[in-house]
Amino acid sequence: MSYKVIAVLGDSITNGYWDDTFQGWFGRLAAKVSAAKSGAFGFSNLSQDGDRICDVLHRLGAEGLTRELDILLIAIGVNDVIRSPSADSPADLSPHLRAEYWNRLLDVAQRNTREIVVFDILPVREEMMPADDGLWWKNSDIEEYNDLIAEICAERKIPFVRRHDEWATRDLGKLYADCAHPNGVGHKLLADEAYEALSRLKVI
Repeated sequence: MSYKVIAVLGDSITNGYWDDTFQGWFGRLAAKVSAAKSGAFGFSNLSQDGDRICDVLHRLGAEGLTRELDILLIAIGVNDVIRSPSADSPADLSPHLRAEYWNRLLDVAQRNTREIVVFDILPVREEMMPADDGLWWKNSDIEEYNDLIAEICAERKIPFVRRHDEWATRDLGKLYADCAHPNGVGHKLLADEAYEALSRLKVI
């Protein structure tokens, strides 16, 4: 088996914030893959807290393309639908801009990466809104955004991993550290789900 590099673009969730092991779901995924397939994969976390789809486009160009990536995971989007300072304020990025940036990102990714997998946006705990600094999220915004991303991925024949609906049925109070960030238990579950998805897609 040839050596492959798996990279991920994401935000604070993908960067592992509020995971008591400091690994996050991607770090836990890396450990799980390495234990099962020792020496077959390397890992690079290109995530940054606060990133939006427009930010990861530039991050891919500035950081991702300087590496020889074989597999690119993308888990981004919740910061695009922030509403502030009230629940009725416009979302941070309009649907038109979201679509434009997703297409730009995937254009670059498909030209430079052999395999791409996109993960959907997880639900938030609306009962805890507003979050810090008067930030608001709505699950209806997230659901509509997930549908948009899924449509773009389908047009490009890129795998899109849906988790939102199942997560919405779970007790997020036991899986989240706050309104939007998973705790250690949540990150472990995300890692297990990512491992299963990548195995099913024959990416790992």
